[in-house]
Amino acid sequence: MKIRATLVVLHITALILLAAEPVFADGHEAIVGGRAAPDTPGDVYWNKFKDSVVLQSEGRLQPKMFIRGEIGPEETLFSRLRRNQLHLAGISTSGVTLVEPALDILRAPFMFDSVEQVGFVLDNYLREPVAELLLAKDLVMLEWMSAGWINFYAKTPIRVPDDIKNKRIRINIDAAALMFLQEVGADYVQVSFSDVLTSLQTGLIDGGEQSTQLFVTGGFGEYAPHYTLSRHAYLNAIIIANREWFDGLTVEDQSIYRSAIPTDAWYRNYIIEENEPYLTQAIAGGQIVHELTPAQRQLWKDRTADLPRKIIDRSGPGAQRLYDIILEGKAAYARQQAEAVSK
Repeated sequence: MKIRATLVVLHITALILLAAEPVFADGHEAIVGGRAAPDTPGDVYWNKFKDSVVLQSEGRLQPKMFIRGEIGPEETLFSRLRRNQLHLAGISTSGVTLVEPALDILRAPFMFDSVEQVGFVLDNYLREPVAELLLAKDLVMLEWMSAGWINFYAKTPIRVPDDIKNKRIRINIDAAALMFLQEVGADYVQVSFSDVLTSLQTGLIDGGEQSTQLFVTGGFGEYAPHYTLSRHAYLNAIIIANREWFDGLTVEDQSIYRSAIPTDAWYRNYIIEENEPYLTQAIAGGQIVHELTPAQRQLWKDRTADLPRKIIDRSGPGAQRLYDIILEGKAAYARQQAEAVSK
């Protein structure tokens, strides 16, 4: 029975792997990879993309969508994308640091103060330099894909840096996040998303950091009822195409795939709209939502002020260049806001 069960597992695995292999049709349809649960913003995003490709090409292009995690974790998605076994995917900037460590600087804590500021800097200042870095790695950047603010959840309130000292906080495999927790004196445990609930139940972790949507839909609030809107990091993914595949398309098809990607401005606004009912749901479920005061937020900023330099020291001159560009963009945004007020 054990042998038979093993063969069944291997057969299923083989089918999944084969599904991810490139199968070129006459129109060179994209094989698209993602990790979106049904009826989530990511699910809406990818289906909007597919519908647009089909509509613009009048049905000639039919993207093959593997957006339910069929291909595996992000590391597998990225590996297959780079080998041209997958043509297009949304990869977090943390994931992209495997080939371009300069992007670590985007995860530096308390870098941005508002979604509007984030959008201004991403769209007007960071898009071209990041696209250049990726092109040098044979990857074509098509668009940003916002993942929203990262906040703290825990069994007890986290409002100021001292509240997190010695707490075991769950993180992904993310160098910048690890450095952040070390800076504020927290312990950290690397736990997969699927194991968070069990880890909270058993006491392996005291809390973690997560977007609002995944905190609520993951059911973490039952065991970690305190959710702090710390907004200590803004997570981004990047919609990336394999350069060999993309360069092999006609100019017309390149244009179709580019224009079919929902704009990040649209997605940022969509996530904001979706998060409101998630927060309402969390409060209705007994979770306690904490908003940092300006003074509390400043304490976090002061405690982590040296982290950008440490991240740059670790990641290299490319990170310094991106950091300088971010500061330039933030200054331009501040001037724009001041001018708008003076009119």
